[in-house]
Order: sequence, then structure tokens, then C-alpha cells
Amino acid sequence: MALRIERCDSVAHEEEIKALFLRNERPTFPAFFDRAYPYAVSAGGASWVARNGPSGIVGHQAVFPRVFRDAQRVVRAALLVDNLFDPGHRNFWSAVELCRRTLADLREAGSFAFAYTDATPPSHAVLRAAGFTTIGTFQRFVLPLHPVYLGVFRIWSRPKPLAVARLDGLREASVAEALRALPLGARFRGDRSLDLYATRLGGDTIPGWQWLLLRPERDPGTPVAALVLTTRPPGRAGLTVVDVLWDEARVSAPSVLHAVAQTARADGLKELSMVTLAESRLARCLERCGFIQRHDALPLVVHLTREDAVLPPVQDWLMTYFDGSTW
Repeated sequence: MALRIERCDSVAHEEEIKALFLRNERPTFPAFFDRAYPYAVSAGGASWVARNGPSGIVGHQAVFPRVFRDAQRVVRAALLVDNLFDPGHRNFWSAVELCRRTLADLREAGSFAFAYTDATPPSHAVLRAAGFTTIGTFQRFVLPLHPVYLGVFRIWSRPKPLAVARLDGLREASVAEALRALPLGARFRGDRSLDLYATRLGGDTIPGWQWLLLRPERDPGTPVAALVLTTRPPGRAGLTVVDVLWDEARVSAPSVLHAVAQTARADGLKELSMVTLAESRLARCLERCGFIQRHDALPLVVHLTREDAVLPPVQDWLMTYFDGSTW
């Protein structure tokens, strides 16, 4: 029997969608759904589901809306997440059909300028067949926190000293104030908000996290100049930068990165890691600061869903782990 694919309100069909993920060994999905999907649907997101007659939902894919901007443009983007099929329907052409139908509906609606996701190896061929183009690579970079190694690259990158304050609460007033005050800068990047962070933090992908608020050491009473979201991967003596924002007019990226590295080293950790686009200017900055590329990488694929959409070159994009599809 041919699958019937349809767009639906994710929240209205939450029990069916949760059941699909639970029977496919995704026990943490219901809690994630409750945290992330209502927010996504309220912003214009939806699910696309594959049905097999009386069997109900046998496949699923969702779109989470995102807003990207730089000095020249503000565009809405559709992040593709949570593509899953039951084993009996898990094949190349069913996945391609689901993806193509999603893109066709997005084009017809005209609400999004482009769709994107970071493709896992099994899904990359599906996304290419559906019309996506690879424009970059999400790459993990690691900085060893040995004092001599850090010292060498500190000389090379010439950071300015920053004062670091830690906060654990998502709804802390100082975090909200910093988010409102920090300019996005010239790079093409996604908007941030406390509500958006709340959809991700505390789940199985970011179970423990902490904010770092940075200010110039010479002016500790001034507004926050950089905001860094960090987490400690279980079983590793390292710190991961989940997201980073900074005021380019007041502090440099090397200054922010070295301040975070010093904080991690003071806690007895051995490495600092971060995910960003390997082709971006931020990646070049990471390398100047001593970060080393690791082998784990995922391609960033994009599909223009409006003919008039104009996107900047990939070196001008600023993306972090927070922008990926692991939601």
C-alpha cells in the first residue's frame, strides 16, 4: 500500500508522533516534544507524516522555524528535524518522498526563504535526491588546555583580558538583558531568545549547562560584552561551547575564546571544544587560537524555497552546535 503523506499540526497529533518515536527506541523524545514542539508550532512550524492506512503514522519529519539576519537581510529559515520511519517503511524512496513533499509545501506557502539541516551519513543521499545542496561542513574543533600550548597561541592571537561571571539559571535577568543588548554583528546568524534556549536546554543532548558572561577586565561594571553557553560532556574532562555571542565593537573573538579556555583550565579540565562551519571566518579564528579540527563532521545542506532568496557566502555564516538539527 502506498504511503499517504500529509502536513499536520504537530501538537494536535502529539500522541501518534510520540508513539512512533517510542516504538523506535527513542525514550527521551516525549519530554523533548513537550519542551520544543509547542514553541515551534506557535512560530509557524509543523510536522509532515507518512501514513499507511489503518497502521497510522509510520514516518515523520518536522520543520522548526528560524530567523537569520545580517546587516543586509532578515530571512526566515526552515530547519528540518526528527526524520524517522518505522523499520518496515524505512527505505530510500519513502524518505525522499517525505522530504520532497515537505519542500513542495514550503515553496507553495512562501513563508521561508530556505530550508536547511546538518545531514547524517544515512540521510545525506536522501537530501541530495530531494534537491538540497551542500554548502559547508559542521566541524568540531578542540583546544588542548595545556598551559604551554595556550601560552603560545595567546601570543599569536593577542587576546585582551576579560572578566568571567557564571550563571546557571535560564531565566536570569542578566542573561535576558545581555541577549537584548548584544548586537548580532556583521555575520549571518540565527536569532536567539530565552524561549528558544528553553526548548533545548536540559534535554539529553544538552543535559547540564552554564552561562558565562564576559566583560572587559578593565571595565567590570560595563554591560556584558559576550555571552557563552557551555556544557560538560559526561565522561570527558572537557568543556563544550554550545553557543557564543559577542559585541564585535567591544571585544574580539580570540579574547572571548581565551577567556573561556582559561575558565575551563582553572576548573581542571583538559580541553575546550566547539562546533562551527569549517569554511567560516569563525573557524579561521578558532585555528588562530590553537583549536584543532577533529574528524567528526556533518555537511550543512540548504535548499532555496523562494526564487528571490539571496544568501551570503558560507564564510560569512556564523553557526554553532545550537543551530544544528539535534533537537
